[in-house]
Amino acid sequence: MRALLALPLVIAGCVGGQGAPDAPRGPVVPILFDGGGIEAVGTGQRIDFGRDQAGVIQTMTRLQGGAPTLLPCDVAALTAARWPGGPLLVFRNGAFAGWSIPDAAQSANGQSRFGQTCAPLAIN
Repeated sequence: MRALLALPLVIAGCVGGQGAPDAPRGPVVPILFDGGGIEAVGTGQRIDFGRDQAGVIQTMTRLQGGAPTLLPCDVAALTAARWPGGPLLVFRNGAFAGWSIPDAAQSANGQSRFGQTCAPLAIN
């Protein structure tokens, strides 16, 4: 009898906590930001400065578990991609040129930004 009473709780535990399908899940693979770009920790893979914007965004979308918002910057040659609650990556003329993060603990050098910076413009 006890097993039957516990069954609804087990089922609820299996389906609960999934969150909305659109909700950002956060990093799927731990990432570390450094002076050369971004390292996918434990995989031996990197996203180095100078890489093409489309490829960087595609890779980071997989690593972050969700898509970014693309933003124009205060300088015409710059654009940025921001992941909810995560990094802002800056691109100069379509090449990865800088990053900023909300938590400096994700950085190998203890900084919250490195390389090119961007002041995102408001989107109307």
